[in-house]
Amino acid sequence: MKIPVTLNEEKIIIDESPDTFLRESLRNSGILSIKEGCEKGRCGSCTVLLDGKPVSSCILPTAIVKDCKIITLEHFIKTKDGQDIQKGFATAGINLCGFCNASRYFSTYALLNKSYKPTQEELEETANSIECSCIDKKNFIAGILYATANKHEREGRKNVLI
Repeated sequence: MKIPVTLNEEKIIIDESPDTFLRESLRNSGILSIKEGCEKGRCGSCTVLLDGKPVSSCILPTAIVKDCKIITLEHFIKTKDGQDIQKGFATAGINLCGFCNASRYFSTYALLNKSYKPTQEELEETANSIECSCIDKKNFIAGILYATANKHEREGRKNVLI
């Protein structure tokens, strides 16, 4: 089945069986940031942005994404938002393991788009949503706060966090 999508801002056709999971379709398209993990949508290693929202691509049939916009980590880290997060994580001393990169970037992105000034509850919820333990929760929250400050600075907004 030919499934039109916009992948990393480029219109393409994914030619797969409609019941093939998106993770496999993207890997077949050469996207290497999509990892195989739990295959149950919990570990976050296959996270992509689907129409701006983080989703687990391992549980999503490819046919469902027809005419959707998909952003993968390869593309995202080149964006201004991706750079804000990357710089924030670096400032917090975060070295990601490679398994959880997409889920950490995209969960941070979702929080920054939802909240100008994330509450402690929102920070904890975001940190607890990722199963990987390559970094501790305190450092991840610090990375989110630095990323938020970077975004505020880039946008010329008043920094109310740090």
